[in-house]
Amino acid sequence: MKKLLLLLALLALTTGALAQDNQAAKLALAHETIAAMHADKMFDSMAVQMKQMASQMSSLPPGATPEQKKKSEELQGKIMDTSMNAAKGLLTQMDQIYADVYSDSDLRAMKAFFTSPEGQSMLDKQPQIMAHLMPLIQQMQHDLMPKIQQLVEQARADDAAAKAPAAPAAK
Repeated sequence: MKKLLLLLALLALTTGALAQDNQAAKLALAHETIAAMHADKMFDSMAVQMKQMASQMSSLPPGATPEQKKKSEELQGKIMDTSMNAAKGLLTQMDQIYADVYSDSDLRAMKAFFTSPEGQSMLDKQPQIMAHLMPLIQQMQHDLMPKIQQLVEQARADDAAAKAPAAPAAK
């Protein structure tokens, strides 16, 4: 009986160790897959676009002094650095998410694709795709604004009508 308990305990420990090894291997495969997708470059590219948008939306008055401009640029730089450091922290979390969501075979297939010439071509062309999409997205937002404003105004009017006291009934 003692031998059976000892055997079961050893089997449980071995199974646990194998599961940890398998999880570590899957996590490493997920990391390799994400690296093959050039996720870090996507974040860097996103940072450049965010900096451009932030500078365009600068709230400095037209007659700002050089010192004001310099301080504004420094602040924008700090904000961007802080934001991008936080975003890059997501990369390490992505490893675990991919390992949890995708099977080993999914990860191997994705890694194979993204390391292939076709996968690399797709990744290389993503900035061009985004360059074509951004004006469309901006136009869509521009077109939606009046419709959204109309919906908000209608909701406010409906709310005001619901709160208004009822008129006395006619005799």
